[in-house]
Order: sequence, then structure tokens, then C-alpha cells
Amino acid sequence: MPRLLFLTQSGPTLPSVRFRVLPFVEGARAAGVDAAWRRYPKTALGRALFFAGLRRTPVVVLQKKLVSPLELALLRRKAGRLVFDFDDALWAAHPGQGALGGGAVPGELERLLRVCAGVDEVVAGNTFLAEKVRTSARRVTVLPTPLDTDRYVPAGAARRSGGPPVVGWMGTSCNLFFLPPLFDALAPLAGQVRLSVVSDGRIDLPAGLAGECERWTPQTEIPALQALDIGLMPLTDDEYTRGKCGFKLLQYMACGAVPVASDVGFNREIITHGRDGFLAGDTADFGRYVADLVRDPAMRARMAARARAKVVERFGLDAALRRLWPVLGLEGLPE
Repeated sequence: MPRLLFLTQSGPTLPSVRFRVLPFVEGARAAGVDAAWRRYPKTALGRALFFAGLRRTPVVVLQKKLVSPLELALLRRKAGRLVFDFDDALWAAHPGQGALGGGAVPGELERLLRVCAGVDEVVAGNTFLAEKVRTSARRVTVLPTPLDTDRYVPAGAARRSGGPPVVGWMGTSCNLFFLPPLFDALAPLAGQVRLSVVSDGRIDLPAGLAGECERWTPQTEIPALQALDIGLMPLTDDEYTRGKCGFKLLQYMACGAVPVASDVGFNREIITHGRDGFLAGDTADFGRYVADLVRDPAMRARMAARARAKVVERFGLDAALRRLWPVLGLEGLPE
């Protein structure tokens, strides 16, 4: 067995695995640690086989998976150090999910607290999540989802041959429902901007605004981000969204786009309003701040540069590696 094992609830395309697991596995291996990851088995038979073959492992990180009390006890016996990592409000329903939208799902918070009480350390993606479990967990560390700022970089001034500023959104299909109110707010900018929506699903763009809805792929993700001048992150304000870790903002900012985001949750800890982005209190604010950025290219360039610098300094992968190794009991590893 490896010295360090990450167990994930989903496959490698899920953002939490792509950015909170795989980079740390690669970083550990680069530092000489035998590290691996695997998806937690879905079926009872798969889990039985998994535990039958699991040997004593110095460090096990359980990523976002709320296991049963029996499985937690089995992991506890096999792990020298057991860590639980999460970056979402796992107890809350998605805002678009009917009557429970944005609120707590009965019994889910209790499941989360039970897991957090049974591990040696909890790693939370933001302060809201950390405070939610602090009374149950032995130790809690806040570690925002990091970004490899050597890969996510601005494309430079020659990325496009003229044209209006590109205002865009990138995200999963379940969050497309946030966008229609913004389309109305951006309608007065018809002819002055171009819309870009990148997702694993599709949405009809308004007829009056030029733009495109493109399919997300790992290969086109960074070029699509680099094509943006302004990046949007609209959210409702509820338990689910306060648990979000603003990773979309970090991607925008690292690639040279100025973020305009709802004034909700961890967004407030990422953006300094008016300096490296804008925090919108309502839909009208989105339209007003985007219009300001469109009218003033010099301000847009200054804010984009500050946004990029902040991500490199505070949310880069190297800084996250330095913070994570002591949490995992791997002090002294290089970056």
C-alpha cells in the first residue's frame, strides 16, 4: 500500500478531484512520497472487497465521501492518520432542487458531523464550512482549493484580433439556471460585448446578445478562460452557496479576467471590491459593474493584473502544498 492514499467519491473529471486530490498526489510523488488515489467503491460488494484488501496505510484522506459508521471504523483501524477533506456544503440541497433548494437536507448534517468526529483532522475549503463542523472535529484546517498558476495564465494581448470584450461564465450544467436573470441585466450592452458560456450542458442565449454556448472539455478549458475579459459568478444566498469555495473566480482571475460575483460567502474573501473585481448585491449590480468594465479598458487591465497577482500569492498550488504537508503529518517535504 502507498504511504499516502486519497479516497474520492467521484472520478477524475469532478473539480474537487481534479484540484483537491490529483495535484496533491502529484506533488507528494514529486517529493518522494509513495502516494495514490482511488475512487471509493459504490457497491456493497465493491466496498467489501476494498476493505478486505486494504492494508495498514500511514495517511488516508477521505475526500467528500460520507461513509457509514461501520466503514468509518474500518478506515480508522487501517489508517495511521485519517483526514476528511470537503469543499461543499454536503448537508444542503442545490438551490435549483425544489422545495429544499439551498437548504439543509434532513439528516445530512448529522452524517457529516459524525464523520468529522471520527477522523484525526478535517480540511475544509472555506471558513463557513470549517465553522459548521468545528465543534465536532478534533482539529480543523481551512485550505481553499488551490490552482496551478503556472498552467492557468493569461494568454496575452494578442489572444484575439480585436472585437468587443468577452463576458463569460464557465460551470457545470446544474448551475446554468443562475444565468437567465444576468442575460436580462446585460441586454443594454448588446453590440458592446460578446457572451461566452462554457458548460457540460447547453442554454439558449438571448437573441439580442452575440455569443456562443460551447461544450466544456479538459483540453479547451484554459483557452476558453483565457478568452474572457470579464468572468461572472452569480449565486443565490443560502446554505449551499455559502459552502462554495469560489474556485470559478480563481480560474477567471488567474487567466486574466476581472470577476464580477455575487456578494455571497467565500466570494467576499477572494475579491476586494473595486480593486481586483466586483461584488454584486443583486442582478442590477451585475449589469452596472460589467458596463463600467466595458467602458473603461484601462481600469479593466489594472484590475485584471491585481486579480492575477492575488491568486498567485494566496491561492497558488505551491502555497497549498506547504500548508497541507504538516496537516497530513508529512512535515519537511519540499514544495
